[in-house]
Amino acid sequence: MIFMPHPPFIMLKEDSSLPLYRQIYRTIRGAILKGKFYPTMPLPASRLLAKQLRVSRMTVVNAYDQLLAEGYLETKAGAGTFVAAQLPEEFLNAPEIKYQQDENNAFPRQINFSAYGKHLLKKRTAILCHHGSTAFEPFQQGIPAIDKFPFEVWSKIAQKWQKKPPAKLLGYHHSAGYKPLREAVAAHLESARGVHCTPEQVIIVNGTQQALDLIGRIFLDAESEVFVEDPCYFGARDVFSATGARLVPVPVDKEGFNVHEARKKSEKARLVYVTPSHQYPLGITMTLGRRMNLLEWARETGSFIIEDDYNSEYRYAGRPLASLQGLDRDGRVIYLGTFSKTIFPALRLGCLVVPPDLIGVFTAARTLTDLHSPAVEQAVLAEFIAERHFSRHIRRMRGIYEERQQILVAEAGKYLQGMIEINAAEAGMHLIGWLPAGVSDREVSRRASDAGLKTSPISALCLNETLRGGLFLGYTAFDEKQIKAGVKKLGQVLEKFV
Repeated sequence: MIFMPHPPFIMLKEDSSLPLYRQIYRTIRGAILKGKFYPTMPLPASRLLAKQLRVSRMTVVNAYDQLLAEGYLETKAGAGTFVAAQLPEEFLNAPEIKYQQDENNAFPRQINFSAYGKHLLKKRTAILCHHGSTAFEPFQQGIPAIDKFPFEVWSKIAQKWQKKPPAKLLGYHHSAGYKPLREAVAAHLESARGVHCTPEQVIIVNGTQQALDLIGRIFLDAESEVFVEDPCYFGARDVFSATGARLVPVPVDKEGFNVHEARKKSEKARLVYVTPSHQYPLGITMTLGRRMNLLEWARETGSFIIEDDYNSEYRYAGRPLASLQGLDRDGRVIYLGTFSKTIFPALRLGCLVVPPDLIGVFTAARTLTDLHSPAVEQAVLAEFIAERHFSRHIRRMRGIYEERQQILVAEAGKYLQGMIEINAAEAGMHLIGWLPAGVSDREVSRRASDAGLKTSPISALCLNETLRGGLFLGYTAFDEKQIKAGVKKLGQVLEKFV
């Protein structure tokens, strides 16, 4: 810790996350705001202050420059640096600014939020909890095996685009996405998922969450009805609720989304949100009969179906099932895909496939959101797909994930008998661990978190349906050693409940 005793009193913390220049800036600014440094007061020359604080002169210069730019200091040719002679009266003797402001003890003022803002204010804790950063703790779900990704191939492609990027790539781009990527995505979806579309129908987005937000903004008003699976993916639930729409929960049975029950609940739903290839979170595949019934219902009512195909690539028994969109003949299905589960989440790229007559409105909405996704990353991904690195990676991951799932099931059979029921699945990136009757999955999840495990409770995704308590157990991101250690830790937690 370094400090300068006379004027100005500046203490620098070398272990602080703040840069040194920012610490100098804050100290001087705070002294001015409190009136300790009066107008026209001279400050030490940057070279002298740097010597006294034992930092580089550029560190002090950067701090002074920031204060000069904000009007707290002024310079006089040949005379030096001074506290500004004219400071706004309301800033003098102002209380010290708290940089970590407590939102419950904030400024004494009234804020007129929109309905959307009021909803976020009310639900902010749950939303931030649902969409937190990756912990990389067993058994966090939805995370691919980053340790197995071919970064040497990805880096080689990225280096080529970043070393000498064409000028055109560095300008603004079409809001629907980089054309070669849209072409590559359309070709891949046709081959792998049976999606029928042209490249023009593909809109590149910053992940599924942005896709859902665009759909909500375009289709939903306050009190609009949306059919959602129960239990339902919290990302979709949070987005649609924030628009003021009314969520109508529809039970999921062994055939998937129950269209018959949906018809009994309402005929006015504008949207239907489903995960037909691998229902989230239960892992059920919607039968062909149910798919055809849902398409027929949408045609009769004029509703649109959102098909979230979030991890359909990972099917371990036979080929991945064809998409619901591929059966649509009336332009009623909006298809969502993501690369977060197949490449890595930080890439933040996904896609929408919209019916031809919706291309214009979705592209306009995309423009108003953030113009377009980063172009260089789109170019890298386009080449990665076009050169078939992506399809090879998917095939390799299927084998690895199937093996990791088998390890989890085998270890659970050894150490968790009678405490939790875990069965193998034909697809997906997680298994459900069903708890004994009467055991709270939320409480087990909290205890597991204390033990360094990430096991979300199934009950948190339910709207009306009362399911037996269960835990998400993601296995794709963890190797054999991590899975085995995680199972033993989970056993120690569960022993306290059964």
